[in-house]
Amino acid sequence: MLKYNLKKHFKLRGISYPARYLMEIGFTKQSAYNVARGNFVSLSPEHLEKLCLALNCTPNDLMEWEPGKNVVNPEAQSLQKLRPVQLTDLKNFINSLPYEKMNEIIAQIEEAKINSSK
Repeated sequence: MLKYNLKKHFKLRGISYPARYLMEIGFTKQSAYNVARGNFVSLSPEHLEKLCLALNCTPNDLMEWEPGKNVVNPEAQSLQKLRPVQLTDLKNFINSLPYEKMNEIIAQIEEAKINSSK
């Protein structure tokens, strides 16, 4: 079954108040609250585009796939790429590291950012 994983993206981006954030990027109040709470079945292409632009991601990044019981050989399915990944609480993880390790991680992130803009 395909489903959206927006809460994960909000958490990764440090968005504490998703409904407020969604309103800031152009969602109506009602749509923002529904999406922030996960009370929606689908997203319009317009809303999907707004989310992707704001979160700097693709539609695939916003979705997860949990194979149903009737799926034969789920590991061989192309949808396997959308399997959920365990989310680490980055803030707590980083706060638990020694200072020198934090600096190493910051340097790696800066390098990755430079490389991704090439």
